[in-house]
Parts: sequence; C-alpha cells; structure tokens
Amino acid sequence: MIAQLRRILGGEPAVERVLEGREPPELTIAALLVELTRSDFTTSQVELDEVRRLLMERFGLEETAVQALVADASARADRAVSLHEFTHRLNRELADSDKLEMIEMLWRVSLADGHLDKHEEQLIKRIAGLLHVSDRDRVRLKLKVLEGQA
Repeated sequence: MIAQLRRILGGEPAVERVLEGREPPELTIAALLVELTRSDFTTSQVELDEVRRLLMERFGLEETAVQALVADASARADRAVSLHEFTHRLNRELADSDKLEMIEMLWRVSLADGHLDKHEEQLIKRIAGLLHVSDRDRVRLKLKVLEGQA
C-alpha cells in the first residue's frame, strides 16, 4: 500500500519535494529579504529599494532582472508556510561566508529606513539560527551595519 501511495505521489513525500525544490538560491534569498520587509506590518519603499540594490550588487543583475526577481520572490513568500522552506537548502548549499553575507544583507534592509523594528530583529534572529549562524556573528554584523550608517 505504501508503495502504491509513493507511485501516486511521485515517489517521495510532498514536504520533501518542497524542501528539496530546485528554486535558484537567488530567489530564495530574495524571498527572505522580501519577507523581512513585511515583518513589521508595513512595506517601506526605502527597504524595498535596499532589497533591489543589494540583489543587483550581490548577483550582478540588471534593474529589469531584479524587478522580476523581487516580483517572483514576493509571490514565493506569499506561498511560504515556514522559514524552513527557505533556509533548508541554503543551509546545505551556502558556504559559511555566504550565510554571513546574507545575514548582513538582512540587517541592511532592516535598517534602511533608519528604524529597527522588534519584529524585524526577531525574524533575523530566527533566520540566523536556522542557518546555524552564531549569535555572536549575528550581533557583530548588526553592529557593523549600524556603524556604517553613523
């Protein structure tokens, strides 16, 4: 009976297919950045502009490609059930230095409007934990971004 179910469902559980999805890492990272812009229950144009700027810089994309990526990332974030969907693959595929860079990007977006909301800070803490980034590194990156704004 289990074998029949596996054949019907494509051979593997649906949850595993979601976690092993072959979305490009750029889309996953962009979705996390977009999710952060929404975490304080307002959508700041300054934060969205910072998301676009960081994606252009990080991935070497043109403006039109970044606009399409952010639109796809917004749709992907809308469908998300949990942060684990985003962090599962990134945790396996990103080097530690890339994880740190991503946490720094999150801080930059969060602080782009000059205000650090408690919901944004909590989300960054959760993402960092899921990516196995230490509290020490997370706080160090926050201070680095804060010092750069002063």
